[in-house]
Amino acid sequence: MERRSRKAALWGAAVAAVLAAAGPLSPAHAGIRPDPSPSPAPRGMLDAMRRDLGLTAAQVRTRLAQEADAHRSVAAVRRALSAPPAGMWFDKSTGRLVVAVTGAADAQRVRDVGAVPRTVPHSRAALTGLMRRISGRAGGGVPGVTGWGVDERANGVVLRVARTRRGPRTDAFERTVRGLGARARIPVTVERSDQTPRQQGGSVVGGERWLPGSEGICSIGFTVTGPGDFQGFLTAGHCTLTADQAAYGKDGSRMGTSNQGGGHSINGREGDFGLVRVDQPGWTVSSNVAGQGGTPVAVTGSQEGLVGMSMCRSGQSSGWHCGEITRVDQTVDYGNTVIEGLSFTNACSAPGDSGGSYVTQPNAPMALGMHSGGGPATCGNFGGPTLTIFQPVGEALARWNLKLKTGSP
Repeated sequence: MERRSRKAALWGAAVAAVLAAAGPLSPAHAGIRPDPSPSPAPRGMLDAMRRDLGLTAAQVRTRLAQEADAHRSVAAVRRALSAPPAGMWFDKSTGRLVVAVTGAADAQRVRDVGAVPRTVPHSRAALTGLMRRISGRAGGGVPGVTGWGVDERANGVVLRVARTRRGPRTDAFERTVRGLGARARIPVTVERSDQTPRQQGGSVVGGERWLPGSEGICSIGFTVTGPGDFQGFLTAGHCTLTADQAAYGKDGSRMGTSNQGGGHSINGREGDFGLVRVDQPGWTVSSNVAGQGGTPVAVTGSQEGLVGMSMCRSGQSSGWHCGEITRVDQTVDYGNTVIEGLSFTNACSAPGDSGGSYVTQPNAPMALGMHSGGGPATCGNFGGPTLTIFQPVGEALARWNLKLKTGSP
C-alpha cells in the first residue's frame, strides 16, 4: 500500500479513536509475567525526565501539564479539520500546540479549539507529494544519503547527507532534490552529519529482553491481543526476519514464536515492526513495561508522536532515558534497507534496544512506538548529538488488527 494511503487511513483511525475516547508509553520491557501495579506517577520516571531534559521538578510538572493540554488540542484539531494540517508541533517556549495551515478558515478553526495557527504556503499534500518524488528518484538508496522527510516547522523538506561516504552519486542526488524543491517552490534543507543511522541489535546481556532464536538480542515493545485468543508483543521488524523462529524470554525459557507463518515482520519501505506470539505455559501478557530502574509502568493507550513533545524510551541494553521528539514522518536509509514513516528523538540508546518502547506522559503513559535504530553516539559513549529512531505503533496495530494490552495509571 502506498504510504499516502496508509497515512490517510491512520488519520481517519485517529479521528475515530479520539471521538471514541478522549482521555487516557513505555519502554522495551520483557514484562509479560505479572508485575506489581505501578504507582500513579512513578517517581523514577519523573526523575529520569529531570535528568535527561535538564529540568527542575517544578518545570517537569509544568511541562507535562502543558503537553497534556496540547494533546487535547490535537484531538480537537483532528475533529475540526477534514484533512491533516501542514504540520503540528509543541512549542516548549510558550507551552502551546502550533498548527500549520494554509487558509484563513482553517486558521480560525485552530484558534477556536485553543491552539495557535501558523499560516504557511504549502499544504501537507504538497509536502508529501515532493517526498514521493524524492523517494522515486532514490530507489533502493543512494550512497551517502541517510534519509529525508517533512520539516514541519520550516514548511519544507529536509535531506540528510553523511559527511563521509560521499561521492558523485551523492552530489548528483542532492542537486536533483534541490531541483525538485525549486520547481515545487518548496524549501529544501540539507543537513550534513556524522550521525549515520543504523538498526540496533547486538549480543548484550542485562535488563529485560527477548531472544529471537539466532538473530541476536532485542527488546520487547508493547504487549498486544488479537483475533481469537492471540496474545503477544510488538518489536522491531529487523528482529523478526526469520519466519516461525523460537522466541525466548529474559530467563532463557521459550515464550512463543516470532513471525508466525512468515507474514508478521515488516522491514522495508512500509516500516520496521514485527510481531511475536506468546503461547507457552507460564507466560501471559501484561500492560507493564520497565521504567526507571526496572520499575513497572502501565501503558494506558496509544498516542501520535508530536514534534517538540517529551518522551521516554526503554530498552534491555540502556534502560530508561528521556528526551524530545525532533521529527516525524521521516524516511531513513540504514544502508541495508530504506524505511519510511519513522520518527526521531534526541534520547540516547544502545545496541540491543531494538524493539523497545517509546512512551509519553508519566501520569498515564501512552504508547508511541518501538525502537528502530540510532546513531553512533550511544548511552555512556557520547560522541556527539544523540539520535534515536522509532517506528510509530499505530501502523502495526492497524495492519494486524491488534489491541494494546492496557492498564490503569
